[in-house]
Amino acid sequence: MAGLDVSKLGPGDAVAALRSFPRRYRALLSTFDDDEKPDDLVHRAGPDGLSAVDHVEHVARSVAMLNRALHDVLQHDDVVLSPATFDDAARDWQVASGDPSLDAALDFLTVECEALADAVERVPAEAWARRAKVAGDGRSVTALDIVREAVRTASEHLRAAERTLATVRGR
Repeated sequence: MAGLDVSKLGPGDAVAALRSFPRRYRALLSTFDDDEKPDDLVHRAGPDGLSAVDHVEHVARSVAMLNRALHDVLQHDDVVLSPATFDDAARDWQVASGDPSLDAALDFLTVECEALADAVERVPAEAWARRAKVAGDGRSVTALDIVREAVRTASEHLRAAERTLATVRGR
């Protein structure tokens, strides 16, 4: 299955998408049948080893990391970013120990998406072409590529959380 194509996504559309993700994740993770136990479902791991809450936390952490990367690219010349920034935005991070509450994870996501959306709105048009290198492979990315990666990651993990819930529900 192909991922979301964000190659033509502009800053304004990225802001709208980033501001929509907390609402979209909340909607997904708050709709349950009367006979379902929401806490059990959102914490049960799917085939990829992640629960729906894990996906929310992953996105929040990724958005925070990409926000820092955007800041670095805008403030400094010759920035070198960690490969994890662009390899599924920290795919290899371990999920926090314990079972975080759904509300805490969603609040974390809201704060990080709003922070990045606010940062994007402050970027002057001429700064979107600023570049950074990705350590290890020498890829060159722009400030806009960083924002696009945040939207792609959040979108793909929303779909993954949907699939996880469907699987743990047996649908």
